[in-house]
Amino acid sequence: MSSLRFLSISFVLNVKKIIGMKVIWFGLVGLFFAVAFGARFAQNDDPAIVVRAGVLHDFADPFESSIVQFLDKSVEEIAFVEFVLYDDLEELLRDVALGRVECGYVLNDNIARSLVGDFEAVVTVITSHRTIATPILNDIVAAAILRASVEAITKDGLINIFGESDELNHFVKRQFLAYNQMDIFMVPHFAGEHGHGYEDTQTASAQVAARVLYGLIGITLLILSIFSTGIFIEERASGLGMSLRAHGKLGLYYLSLWVAAFIVMFVIGLGGLLAMVIFAPSVIGSALFGIAPLAFYTAVCALLLALASQALKSAGLIQSFGLFLLILNIFFGGVLLNLAEVSEALARLQWFFPLFWYIEMSLLMSL
Repeated sequence: MSSLRFLSISFVLNVKKIIGMKVIWFGLVGLFFAVAFGARFAQNDDPAIVVRAGVLHDFADPFESSIVQFLDKSVEEIAFVEFVLYDDLEELLRDVALGRVECGYVLNDNIARSLVGDFEAVVTVITSHRTIATPILNDIVAAAILRASVEAITKDGLINIFGESDELNHFVKRQFLAYNQMDIFMVPHFAGEHGHGYEDTQTASAQVAARVLYGLIGITLLILSIFSTGIFIEERASGLGMSLRAHGKLGLYYLSLWVAAFIVMFVIGLGGLLAMVIFAPSVIGSALFGIAPLAFYTAVCALLLALASQALKSAGLIQSFGLFLLILNIFFGGVLLNLAEVSEALARLQWFFPLFWYIEMSLLMSL
């Protein structure tokens, strides 16, 4: 039998053996649905971090209601901040203590002094040991109070100088109407569509989501490699290896095994990429960008499968250490983060794991 004919027959038989395993079909279907499920979180448009602050005010007081309106306008510019309104002090104190809100702002009895430019002790701030965001929130609340009172302060100052008159009142109203249209008032603004902080946390969360989705593909292919190896070790132990070696066909056999494992696992990996394209297009960008890293990683997994099938004497050995290998790959493979952000020594260890290179290459090409 010619070498080419033997290679083609051996390839077909190895493909049949691999796709005949139930775990292969579970991997194909399970990977698609696992990536699809994980992509739901990757496509979430909500901010990764939301800071909630409570505001206690008198709903019947027009001035205090106007402050709340300007707070609402501010958070339109800052999507990761939310103000929760309260009318009961005990409820606000309880929510701050339990961490349901970051802190609480009580518009106390002195708030009316703001209308004449006296801002001393007009707000009571309630914090807990968990509170860390008051520097940002204080500025937002202060800006809202100033914006709500600036027209009254201006009018009061002009009246003290020129005396009260209808002309002066109309003049102030016209001027502030024009200022509102020009949007010149102090409203906290954060760079980016939803604010700089929002943009940063969204970028970070999207990158983590991409790592996890690519990691699901990589871990699935690794699991399939581990389970497939046992079949070929047992096949070799049955005497096939000695027979092939005697006829000089052993090298061609393992070449066909590598090609068969590569093609089957590559198709399964494409199923995972397809799920990312359908359910998380913002993460992957284009499926074409994910094909090259997948081909590299699949080729390595298939090579390790072929080498393990030739070198190991017992299928139980690799299956016994399979869980340990998976844990190592999850930790050092960059599924959750690049360990270079933690330790230089750990970063060097990552270089020995093909999963790490697969994830990093995929992230780089999807930028």
